[in-house]
Amino acid sequence: MKLLDSLIELLTENVSNEVIKDAITNKQTCELKYLDDEKLPEGAQARTIQPVAYGYSLKGNPVIRAYQTSGPSLKVNKKGIPLPDWRLFRVDKVKSMIPMKGDDSLFLTFAEPPLYNPVGDNSMNRMMYNSKF
Repeated sequence: MKLLDSLIELLTENVSNEVIKDAITNKQTCELKYLDDEKLPEGAQARTIQPVAYGYSLKGNPVIRAYQTSGPSLKVNKKGIPLPDWRLFRVDKVKSMIPMKGDDSLFLTFAEPPLYNPVGDNSMNRMMYNSKF
């Protein structure tokens, strides 16, 4: 059964664990395309995110915790403002995640996002990778 689960995960995965780990470890700003984004008002655009953690949600799904700075979003924060804000992305719904390059062709990196919690995430029951600032 574990082999079957591993094969299903491998065949349905749109972004590799290595890409996620590298982006978090190297603090790379990424373009993310999410399942069904095209149905949102700004859906043709990619989301710009700063991924800081990778782990498993309380329901056991692999997830990425990221600070989203632009692109489509359904949620708003307590002030009614959609972005920038923290988002949790299920890996199985990520269509693509590509580190962004600047004019000098180096990857764009980011500093510590606002309200970053380096010790954990209440939305995750297990954290695999976490940015170090």
